[in-house]
Order: sequence, then C-alpha cells, then structure tokens
Amino acid sequence: MTTSSFSVSTPMFNGESYDYWSVRMKTCLESHDLWDIVEEGIMIGNAVLHDEADVMGMYEYFASHAIISDETLQQIVKHCNYSESYGDRNQTKECHMAESRVDRNVGHIDIYNIYAPLCTNTNLTKIPNKASYSIVDPCSDYYVYAYMNRPDVQKALHANVTNMQYDWEPCSDVLEHWEDSAYTVIPLIEELMTHGVRVWIFSGDTDGRVPVTSTKKALKKMELTVKDEWYAWMMRGREVGGYAQVYHRNLTFATVRGAGHQVPSFQPARALSLLAHFLAGHTLPPA
Repeated sequence: MTTSSFSVSTPMFNGESYDYWSVRMKTCLESHDLWDIVEEGIMIGNAVLHDEADVMGMYEYFASHAIISDETLQQIVKHCNYSESYGDRNQTKECHMAESRVDRNVGHIDIYNIYAPLCTNTNLTKIPNKASYSIVDPCSDYYVYAYMNRPDVQKALHANVTNMQYDWEPCSDVLEHWEDSAYTVIPLIEELMTHGVRVWIFSGDTDGRVPVTSTKKALKKMELTVKDEWYAWMMRGREVGGYAQVYHRNLTFATVRGAGHQVPSFQPARALSLLAHFLAGHTLPPA
C-alpha cells in the first residue's frame, strides 16, 4: 500500500463492516494463497463479527443512548432469541412487537451516525445546507449514487460493460434474501491470530448499525486476556482520538471518538492517525 503519507513493503488487509472480506479470505486461506497478503496484519472497522452479539449489542446501544426505552430493551431480552440455531422466522409475536417499537424510534435518525443530520433535500443542483452537527454533508450518498451512474464514470471504471438497464445501487435488494452468510467470523479471526497475524478492530462510537457495544460483546466471546487495559489514546498528544484496549495474541480494539459507521467520513484526522499507527506497527499513544 502506498499513499502520499505511507509506504509499506509488506501488504496489509483492511475492511469495513461486512464487505465480504471474510468469505473471500476464508477461501484463500484454505488454499494457502492469502497468507503472504495478511502476513503483517488486518484492520477491520465497525466489524460484523457475530450475529447474536451484533444484534443484542445494537439494542443495548440504542437503550444506553436514549433512542429506545429500557422497557423495550427488556422486552427484546425476554422474548427474542438471536442464537444461530433459532433463526428469525421462529421469533415470538412479542419479539416482533418489540422490534417494531425499535424501528419506529430509530426510523427518524441516521442509524450510521446517531448524531448526524438527515438529508432533507436530494436536489443535486442546489447547494446543501450546512449540517447542524458536523461538517459532514448528510446528502453525500446521493452525490455518490448520481456519480456512479454516469455513463462516463462507468466507462472509466470498466463497469456495466453489458449495459444493464438498471441503476447502480450501494446495496442490492438481493441482500434482503441472502440466507447463507456466516453467523460468525470469530473462528476465522482466531485462525489468523494463531498464525501470528496482527489484528486491529476499530469502532466509530456514534455508529448505531454495528456499534461499539456489539464489537465488545463479540470480543468477549473470544475470551482473550487483556494486555493493556482500556485507555484514552491521543492524537497529536493533546486530543483524545478514542479509547483502546490491547489483548495478548496481538489483537487491538480501538474506538474513534465522534465517528459513525464509515469512520473516515466523519473523523478523517482521527482515522488517519489510527491508520498511521497501524501501518507503523505502533500501539496507539496513551494520555
């Protein structure tokens, strides 16, 4: 990987949320084709790691951030079962009612950054209003959609060479019917660690879709031994970039303060600092 700021001789692997890296990597690892690529480490942001931990952690995050009531969370805990053997189709009526209450509350905010404003005008020719919370433009998704559907852009990317008669979408409706995704990728991460691969997992702490509580619950299932206890990591020595905990067997978990699901979109400087330390092989600096 080479940028204007970094030059590293050994490849490293970076992924975000659930970008299919686990499926591709598992196939390659089984055929021993990918070990050289991940030799120096992998880095995953707001990672989907374990379905039950991810879902329950999400509801706990909503309750702890005053998005849903404690009573709704209690109903989820009491009536819903998200274990691998249970399945969504077997949920009780009470569970579905509680989930519906969650949906009604969450539907009025951006789940990918619970404190960010919503886009209220998708007119691409109008100068957007200044965001109420941050410098992030809440309508940026619409710009990307329009840009990626331009014929000249698709031609430059060698995309849509078969002239499909429908628009490019960031998420396909096909995913709504996807039933063979892995329930957990924890065994894969443990396999990487067994082979000495350095693993960094990070979370933007305002993401409600795969929140920090979900990642913490998933990591707890790995029963790792803490090497460096939870601490504030600093950016430029004077600003808290987030919090981190280092585990034995070369796994680091870090949060990025004030960042949503796509961390660099919301906190580019803190994301850059995180990446720089990862590439340099350095731990995040404590206060």
